[in-house]
Amino acid sequence: MSAKTENEQRQTLRRIISTAHTAFLVTNSPKGPHGRPMATAEVTESMETFYFPTERNSAKVGELAADDHVFLGYVSGSEWATVTGRGKILDDKAKNKELWSSLWKNWFSGPEDPNMVLIAVTPEMAEYWDSASRAIVLAKMAYTAVTGQKTQVSEHAKLAL
Repeated sequence: MSAKTENEQRQTLRRIISTAHTAFLVTNSPKGPHGRPMATAEVTESMETFYFPTERNSAKVGELAADDHVFLGYVSGSEWATVTGRGKILDDKAKNKELWSSLWKNWFSGPEDPNMVLIAVTPEMAEYWDSASRAIVLAKMAYTAVTGQKTQVSEHAKLAL
C-alpha cells in the first residue's frame, strides 16, 4: 500500500473532524490546562480557521486573553485527531448569523445575543490516528499472532497547517 499524499492526509483529517462534531478544547488557566467539550461550528475548507460559539463571560475567554495557545482533541469511533494552534475571540454578529445553529438555543437567544462570541482557532499542527474498523484491527492482530508477521493496524500522520 502506498503512503497517502498530503492532500489525502488532509482529507482524512477533515473527515475525522467533521464526523466528530465536538472538540475537546484545552486552554491554559492559572491553575494549569483546562479542557471542555465544544461544538465545532465550522472548519473552513482550507482548515485555516476552526470556529466555536461561546459565552462572552466564560472562563475560556479570559484564559485565551492571557495565553492564546489551544489544543483541540477529536474522537470519532476508532479515529482520533488533535490540533494545536492559537485561539482568539471574535465578536462578529454577521459571522454569528452565518454559523448559527438552533441547537445553540440552550445557551443563546439567537445569533444577535449580546453574550455570544466565537472562538476562532488558527491551527498550526495536526495529527491523526485512523484505526479503521474494530473488526479489521482484530483481523490484522490475529494475522500477526498466527504468522508472526507484523501488519499496520492503524494509519498515523502529522500535518503542518
